[in-house]
Amino acid sequence: MSLIPIRKNRRSAPNSSHGLFKVRTILTCLSVGYGSMAAAQVLPPIGKPLNPSVPTTAAIVTKPGSEEPIAKLASAVVNGKVNSSVVKPTLRELELETRIKELEQAAAQRTAREVSLEQRLKTIESMVTSRASASVSSVGTQVPGTAGAIDPPPGEEALVSPGVRGGNAPSSPNPSLPADLNIQGDPAPGFDVVESPQGIQTAPSLAAAAAGAAKKPDMPFTPKLLKGYAGVGPGFVISSDDDEYQLQFHNLTQFELRQYNDMNMNPTKSGFGFPRQWLIFNGRLTKPIEYFVATNWGFTNLSLLDAFINIHYDDRIQLKLGRFKTPYSYEFYAEPVNGLINPERSIFFNNYGPNRDLGAMLWGQVLNKTTDYAVGVFNGVRSGQVDNNNAKDVIAYFNSRPFEKSGVDLLKYWNVGGSTSYNVYNGTARPEVFRTNVPYPGDPTVSPLWMQLNNGVQNFGSEKLWSMHSAWFYKSASVIGEWYAGYETYAKTASLMKGTHVPNGGWYMQAGYFLTGEQVTSRGMVQPLNNFNPKSGSGIGAVELAFRWADMNVDKSIFNFASDQRWSNNTNVVDMGVNWYWTNNIKFYLGWQRAMFGQPIQAAPGVNASAPPSYWMSSSDMFWLRAQLYY
Repeated sequence: MSLIPIRKNRRSAPNSSHGLFKVRTILTCLSVGYGSMAAAQVLPPIGKPLNPSVPTTAAIVTKPGSEEPIAKLASAVVNGKVNSSVVKPTLRELELETRIKELEQAAAQRTAREVSLEQRLKTIESMVTSRASASVSSVGTQVPGTAGAIDPPPGEEALVSPGVRGGNAPSSPNPSLPADLNIQGDPAPGFDVVESPQGIQTAPSLAAAAAGAAKKPDMPFTPKLLKGYAGVGPGFVISSDDDEYQLQFHNLTQFELRQYNDMNMNPTKSGFGFPRQWLIFNGRLTKPIEYFVATNWGFTNLSLLDAFINIHYDDRIQLKLGRFKTPYSYEFYAEPVNGLINPERSIFFNNYGPNRDLGAMLWGQVLNKTTDYAVGVFNGVRSGQVDNNNAKDVIAYFNSRPFEKSGVDLLKYWNVGGSTSYNVYNGTARPEVFRTNVPYPGDPTVSPLWMQLNNGVQNFGSEKLWSMHSAWFYKSASVIGEWYAGYETYAKTASLMKGTHVPNGGWYMQAGYFLTGEQVTSRGMVQPLNNFNPKSGSGIGAVELAFRWADMNVDKSIFNFASDQRWSNNTNVVDMGVNWYWTNNIKFYLGWQRAMFGQPIQAAPGVNASAPPSYWMSSSDMFWLRAQLYY
């Protein structure tokens, strides 16, 4: 068998040519070795006399171990060619010959295809060059879901099939490419299918190679369409497969009844209402960049509650920018509103707390995540949107769990720390009205007031607040306490430069205990050990007892700016009730709240502003029923 010549100086040899070369080489070596062995067997073994009676054309001896000369094999190879009249080809040899012919035909077809592809490549390169010179801005922008696609010049539409992965081209011709480049049945534009020892693979497309001939602009940029998934877990989630991009939707709905025992209060009244209806959108744009947007629906408007981004490359130091919760007090900063023991926060924070504000804050967890800190700069407008002066509010927070890593279960989740706030504010007094509870958005009449400042009173000067807290969680118990202090600077509009520092203070102590055995390490969502299921009777949900005593007092100097004949400068509020968690999404609260004033206050105004009150009260009692849905 003769050697088959191998093509040289080819631009790129397909993988099938390498396989053809290997098969031919193996067969050639076998034929040479086969003939040499046959020739050697013509002669008898050394030391054995020649037997003239055995002709050279005798049949080949096939007996194992026989040393008879293989004369027929010697005569089968003449001048390097196989004498088919002597040796009949085996089935394997026929299969190999057939395969060789198939590979030769495939190689010829490949060669023809390479020539065709080279011509098409030159055509595309010429087209891209001419278009680049005519409209540089139109070259190189990627189309979502495609590889190497090129934006057409303005006014043209590129018919690129989204999500192409080596399939057939679209049936509609691509007006941005020559007609002969978009033939039905050819590989899709941007991909070329070739054989390889590993199977069918996709090689970089001719279109991508042509696009690379011109510089790709960085703007405008069109993001690629990523594969992802949707699910239900922390709210409703849409996420990319690698979780780099994520959107979550949450809803918080609270509906309640506040029923007061005293029907003579005015303007306070009993009734049903929505204290909160929040729509929350949060997620991330790559894992280090997190975002959060929440809106709150009131009776008269839809307001922006939160809107911020959080830069989170390291748990130890993060940066939050936008409108969000200020880090003042443990009950506000560390406890989510859907996980409170009592329905609302304490009386001091509800009246004096900075609440939400616009600003920037550094925060994180350090010391093996046993210590939380936060330091922020804010506009200094309590629950406001617009800053009306140049001064800013500086707020700092600190919380430590010193025994979390000690292994002592009793103290493992004990928290201790504090917070502080300093601001210089010139504007309308905040608050103008002091209440026993928070009002509804757009409806302040659902909460009794116990002090109201006179007309013409402003905050004019510095404000300082500080707090210290302790929170202990062990098995089914939660015990939280916090102490508040500070001062406000008040002045009358007619004499703003004669402001007065008015000290204030307060505290609260609250406790919760799960009768159904749920374990607590901090406040948040609750997963009952057995969800409420009245049909099967298999579970009653989670049941938690709730208690709080809270106090707030303002120095008597406040009566320079308010009437001491109508109001009190001190109020205590006691809450007792029970939380009933049907599931981790549904919660009910049933309780009673009693507010006790330091001295009798105006429950209903007189016939005019100067007339004495028409009704007085020393305390106020409220029956409280709330239903909460959160997911």
